[in-house]
Amino acid sequence: MDIIKTNQQQKAGDNSKQVQQTGDNSNQTIIENQTNNYNLPITEIVPLISTVSLQVEKQALALCTQVSEDICKSKIGEFESRWLPIISKIEGVDKHLKDPKFQFMIRDANISAAKRSRDIDLDILTQLLVCHIEKGDNMIIDAGINKTIQIVNEIDNSSLCGLTCVATMLNYHPRCPMVEDTLRLLNDLFSKLLYTDLPEGDDWIDHLDVLNAINIQSKENGLHSFLSVRNENRNKIVKKYYPTSELMKLFYEKYTCVGIKEGSEEHKKALEIMKENNMDLDLLVPNECLPGYLRLNVDSFDDLFNHKYIYIYKLYSNDHKLHLQSNDKFIKMWKSHETLRKITEWYDKIPIPFRISTVGLVLAQTNGKRCCPDFPDLI
Repeated sequence: MDIIKTNQQQKAGDNSKQVQQTGDNSNQTIIENQTNNYNLPITEIVPLISTVSLQVEKQALALCTQVSEDICKSKIGEFESRWLPIISKIEGVDKHLKDPKFQFMIRDANISAAKRSRDIDLDILTQLLVCHIEKGDNMIIDAGINKTIQIVNEIDNSSLCGLTCVATMLNYHPRCPMVEDTLRLLNDLFSKLLYTDLPEGDDWIDHLDVLNAINIQSKENGLHSFLSVRNENRNKIVKKYYPTSELMKLFYEKYTCVGIKEGSEEHKKALEIMKENNMDLDLLVPNECLPGYLRLNVDSFDDLFNHKYIYIYKLYSNDHKLHLQSNDKFIKMWKSHETLRKITEWYDKIPIPFRISTVGLVLAQTNGKRCCPDFPDLI
């Protein structure tokens, strides 16, 4: 059978040309100019682009979320490696670990740890968990601990340093019998607390107020610095405000007192009282702040009111000028220590009166423990 070779040409559509050849050694050429396909209405193109863009955004969001979750898990794991070894050494900790309240506290601490931007937050959060175990039976303190856990990652570092220094100055007074021992101890402690620059201006005070670490007060009595202080004699907050010179008179009266003039009639009476009560005569020591005068060598001003010492204390001179002289000497001795001088000069420039709240005391306590393991108990 003969195979007939044919040529075929076909024309199809507007602006369209098609040439087709069949058979042996055939060639086929199709030429199309589909210009009409590029003339889709804008109302059809925009939804198409939007759909593609939304899909890309969803994929990017999912990727970012996954990365964020991985970072959170890593930060929480790091926090657990900090607090667990410390908590596990506390006697009876298993009782607390079984307590739902403590588990919720750990959950909140994990959230703050995941949101943190600095490593010191992990140490403070750890100390907060320890503080709950040690003082959680006190509902007032425990409420402060719970609130503090939630704001640890939000407090400015410089503001935290300032808060810790103020709380320490107002609430810690060493029970050392001699002036220089006290000043050396305080200078060493504050040197450890000054881990960053102290805050200036008043923004830091507003910041602490927003976080409920302090309560801003109104000025009273025309005094320069207006921070509420704890009266140790009555163990409550006194609603007055003092500059550092007034605080020194209040807290360090055992040093800034006038005492008993050496060789005076009062001195002789004091020795008689001490002999009659079998008291150590060495308890009367030279007043370091006022040469020529003697004072009782006691741990704190409160001890002067002990029944053993009260009759000797009544022999102290009440000379106002001598009292001011003794106080000025104490301030000079205080400021001879560089860190103490820096702290008091900064303290006296605080422009706005405030009272430290329970949250603020808890913050100061736990931050102090972070800086110094043997930091004194403020709460």
